[in-house]
Amino acid sequence: MRIFKDVELVEQLGSGIPRISQTYGKECFKFSENFTRMSFPAEQKTVGKTVGKTVGKTVGKTTTEKLILILKDKPYATREELAEILNLSIRGVEYQLKKMKESGIIVRKGGRKDGYWIVRINK
Repeated sequence: MRIFKDVELVEQLGSGIPRISQTYGKECFKFSENFTRMSFPAEQKTVGKTVGKTVGKTVGKTTTEKLILILKDKPYATREELAEILNLSIRGVEYQLKKMKESGIIVRKGGRKDGYWIVRINK
């Protein structure tokens, strides 16, 4: 551990855990017999206030379920916005949307620039 101090990668030794628990709380630590695991909440990038609320509701849901919730709240969302919200590639979003269109879950009305999504099922 001293090496990190010597190459100036840490401010001081032994201050990490108290500083982490001050910032994130003790619930981010999981102690076991052989290791300590720390899980930090990720900052979510969202587009618009309604989508931010929706993303919070999507934890633990499948990509299809997440897309349904987001498209209900933001029917004018672009593929790029959906990719950013879901942390997928644009191609991944296009694949999911294609599957959902083929199965009749969603319908696209209008063109690429002025179009919007209609969700045809309630989930």
